[in-house]
Amino acid sequence: MQILTSFVFSILMLVGVTAFAKDSEKIVILNGVFFKELPSAAKNTPMLQDMKLFTINTPNGTRVLCVFSPSIILSEEALKYAIPVENVSEGEELLRRYNEQKEGQGINFTMSATKPLIRVGDPFPQFVATDIDGKIWKNADIDGKVMVLNLWFTGCGPCRREMPELSTWKDEMPDVMFLSSTYETPAVARQVLDKVNFTWIHLVDDKQFKEWIGANGYPLTIVVDKSGNIAAFEYRTSPEQRSALKNKIQILR
Repeated sequence: MQILTSFVFSILMLVGVTAFAKDSEKIVILNGVFFKELPSAAKNTPMLQDMKLFTINTPNGTRVLCVFSPSIILSEEALKYAIPVENVSEGEELLRRYNEQKEGQGINFTMSATKPLIRVGDPFPQFVATDIDGKIWKNADIDGKVMVLNLWFTGCGPCRREMPELSTWKDEMPDVMFLSSTYETPAVARQVLDKVNFTWIHLVDDKQFKEWIGANGYPLTIVVDKSGNIAAFEYRTSPEQRSALKNKIQILR
């Protein structure tokens, strides 16, 4: 797996936050297809030569983040999460404007990919961490169990948006250890956790895993098998990535 540099996604997030600041429903147009989240096809491409970003504003106040790149191929899996144009408010108008603007000016990138800083098959390292309620956790607490670790921070919009869905995994798979980790203090973390339904065990003031992020960006979700080895991981998030992780967890249980 290869991931775009954090600079590209910093711009994506900046444009996205601006575009979605006043909208209750978040919409992205990628190569003429509507999504609620940016698909992994736009995140895991080995090299993006021609990515262009722009926003569309309609007279009715709709603002949409748009991505255009001929090098991005949307898989059948990604297209499962596409939104039909007729189900989008002002969908036809947005698509017309998208097609008009995609050849015009926008924010363009020519970027090579960064590499993940962890590997499937590596042993999960020894750790000691404290959760938000003051309990200490270490490797012995997860021995012989499948463990999932989600790295996030409060300023990460995609992190916050996936939390309710991740919580359903814990309900469906109570035999799995689900831990989240943030380098932020309990007081800062609670500002998000008190508002978002995220029911995992929350490790706070936890900087030991932060070096695994590098230039790849948040969130990072890691699946560890019963033998204590890394079985899967995904930088950032999308419906396809979450589906793949969930399937892997279910197989390992």
